[in-house]
Amino acid sequence: MIRLAVPIIAACALVGCDTSGRSTPTEGAAVTAPAALATRSKSSTAVNTLQLKLDGREWHADRAIEAVVDPPGFDHMLIISGSYGPKDRNEQAFNLNLTGVQAPGRYVIKGGNAVGSAIQLANLSPERFLIGGTLGADVVIELTTLQRAPVAVEGRFSGTMTANDGTALRVEDGRFSYRE
Repeated sequence: MIRLAVPIIAACALVGCDTSGRSTPTEGAAVTAPAALATRSKSSTAVNTLQLKLDGREWHADRAIEAVVDPPGFDHMLIISGSYGPKDRNEQAFNLNLTGVQAPGRYVIKGGNAVGSAIQLANLSPERFLIGGTLGADVVIELTTLQRAPVAVEGRFSGTMTANDGTALRVEDGRFSYRE
């Protein structure tokens, strides 16, 4: 339960009480019956992963990979998080929070609204200590697997995220896979 505290706290900080920033499936997104949500993707693996390329540079979480679906008090929310490096002040922490998630489909995070959905990476370098979050992002997430109990999620993402120095960084080949 303690492992879930950090993603839930991060979601609370990003979501607040307003629902105006919620992501929604784009037109034509799959709406799947609850029974179908339990179906696992053929591409699933037993290893939890979270990785991406940021301006061509590989980044992958090497620990603390977590996923939470519908945390208490936040229906239709998905939280993915993971960390890279030692657990100290240089730890690189990644969070992807999606609101309005009811089924697999295509979801979009656009702009720098910290209320609702957000994507961010902290501590990439001393010069780039925050990427995304309230600074802005334009990211498309293809959620291919969503199972609530036990939690199983898979998806891909790409787009751009703005760094604290104002630079827009390309996000390519982002992917996550998590199974309880």
